[in-house]
Amino acid sequence: MPSNANTSIIDEICEYALSVAAEVPWLNEPLTRGRGKAYLLQHIPRNRLYSGVTRPAWLSRCPDLAVVRKTISQMREELVFDDRIAQPHTSILWQMGRNIGLTDEQMNNVKLEPLVEVAFTVWDNIARTRHWIAGWLATSVDEFIISTMPKHNFQAEAWKRAFNLNDEQVFFFSYHTKVDDDHAGRRVWDPITRHVHDEKTRQEILDGMKLALTALRLFYQGICELGDRLDRAELQRKNV
Repeated sequence: MPSNANTSIIDEICEYALSVAAEVPWLNEPLTRGRGKAYLLQHIPRNRLYSGVTRPAWLSRCPDLAVVRKTISQMREELVFDDRIAQPHTSILWQMGRNIGLTDEQMNNVKLEPLVEVAFTVWDNIARTRHWIAGWLATSVDEFIISTMPKHNFQAEAWKRAFNLNDEQVFFFSYHTKVDDDHAGRRVWDPITRHVHDEKTRQEILDGMKLALTALRLFYQGICELGDRLDRAELQRKNV
């Protein structure tokens, strides 16, 4: 495949991902306290799933050692230790949860929403059965979205407004909108062009990516449904 055609697959991935993101309510509608808490609760097991299950699944079939090394480094940052902040990302994730009123018991005993569980099943299946690049995209495309979209609810300002927090208390989000730019996107995904040599492979990757984004819609829909229930429950408590 000519190099300009190879490059175009990355453009297509990026353009399609952003078009899907523009239609995801959780990303674009005003962040409520319930939807914020729901996101943290459902993201905690997704964080473990990505680095403990789905990334190793596609990584075991990846022939590109540069991609392998970079992804292992990313997994280390998430679960073990990020040298830049002298702690793993799980630590600042838990602290963010505490900052918005979640307890350690709640975060350690998360029950998956049904739609979130469906999304997890789809991502795991892609990582194990589809082209390894489709698995890579399934576990990184959301990071591309949150580091590229100009305005969305993963950004720190949305959490400051919804929960009346200061800059220090939203460090998890301000840090990730920067670090995720090193985890996904045109520059990070450039190695894809070295492995797409025919139209069949190209289409297999794109089909897997689109399925992963369908699952991402379900993930966020599940969060919205849980968040709206939490908001209604809080309103009822205030009215009692």
